[in-house]
Amino acid sequence: MRIEYAVLADHAEIVNGKLYLMGGGWDTYNATQAPVHVRMAIAIGVRIEWEETNKPVPVRVHVEDDDGLEIMRAEGALNVGRPPHLPPGSGQLAQMAVTLPADIPRFGGYRIRIVAGDTEPLSELALPFRVNQRQ
Repeated sequence: MRIEYAVLADHAEIVNGKLYLMGGGWDTYNATQAPVHVRMAIAIGVRIEWEETNKPVPVRVHVEDDDGLEIMRAEGALNVGRPPHLPPGSGQLAQMAVTLPADIPRFGGYRIRIVAGDTEPLSELALPFRVNQRQ
């Protein structure tokens, strides 16, 4: 499996296999003071290969500062079956949306680190973002 995409947004949800985003694609959050409470959503698409279907694929989402200090984490799993119309050997896109109410301690750089899988090689992707002081 591999993470095909991840997008930082104000709101994200998956409905009937489609991703719906509001305020998507940002990497800068402006605040008047820190610490600041930030409600963010992360939309994630993971390509699940034929042999990985019908078993849970763990997905972990970490919010870290630039020094790698974890601020918070969320964990979940994707489990994709094999529909009868799927040609043998085909992979499938599994999607999830995670909403994180994060307390960001100070202005500066951060990242959302996403890890999928439980055996090597893991699929990993990072989304950097900044919290700036609004003037």
